[in-house]
Amino acid sequence: MPPIRLSKSAERWFLGKVAEIAELNPAAARKLIERLERQKDLLSSFPQMTEKGVLEGTRKVSMPPLVLTIRARNGIVEIAAIRDARQKDAYAPAELGVAYDNDDDDDKEDAYSGGAKPGP
Repeated sequence: MPPIRLSKSAERWFLGKVAEIAELNPAAARKLIERLERQKDLLSSFPQMTEKGVLEGTRKVSMPPLVLTIRARNGIVEIAAIRDARQKDAYAPAELGVAYDNDDDDDKEDAYSGGAKPGP
């Protein structure tokens, strides 16, 4: 069984959410922590049990009111991100389909090219 861990950002997000809930209902915050621990146990036994995620190499785990994004790396299953179920799925910047229009600033390079020049 592979070990399960939270990424630093997922852990920060989760702890913030637990603190927010604990202010209103400490018992609900404890239950959410217990549910995450049970989910980690399940993922350790069955890391492929969930649907494939939007980004390649990820899987989406529904744990209402949260959604976990997991990935397997180097023999470890990592909970890479946690979000509220009401939020939309995460997409890579290229998948957003937004073209950067630089017509007004022909003499400047865009910030994504790594050569951004200061404006006037």
